[in-house]
Amino acid sequence: MQKIDETDLRILRAVQADGNLTVTEVAERVGLSQSPCSRRLAALEDAGVIRGKRTILDAKSLGFNTIVIVRIKLQAHEPEGLEKFKRAVRAIPEIQIALLVLGDFDFLLRVVVRDIEHYQHLLQSKLVSLPGVREMQSSVILEVVKNEDVLPI
Repeated sequence: MQKIDETDLRILRAVQADGNLTVTEVAERVGLSQSPCSRRLAALEDAGVIRGKRTILDAKSLGFNTIVIVRIKLQAHEPEGLEKFKRAVRAIPEIQIALLVLGDFDFLLRVVVRDIEHYQHLLQSKLVSLPGVREMQSSVILEVVKNEDVLPI
């Protein structure tokens, strides 16, 4: 893909704000005719700049009322152990985000559960048996002040 220009950025801003827009609607918003807009969208998708579209569900409406941040320190950091830990984390659906970080802990996990009892069950049945864990701390989120995955382009 060629360098992303201002027209591409306008297209990306439009589809990032509303993934349900048709090509015609995107073209109208960015000041292009439909064909060039369609070609640019296809090129952005082919280049992996646009990775897909999805529907964002409201967790509370579906009974997931509690978010927990889990900080994990591993016993060791050898490649095989790290991969084993990562595979185990990917297999737990309640873990929405897993981040390898620098600092006092090695991983931060964002976990969504229905309530504290759900978290307690998850903790006792899966989290404490994650491979290579030396230490684990949990914090229950009281309020989500900001939750955006929109890039500031």
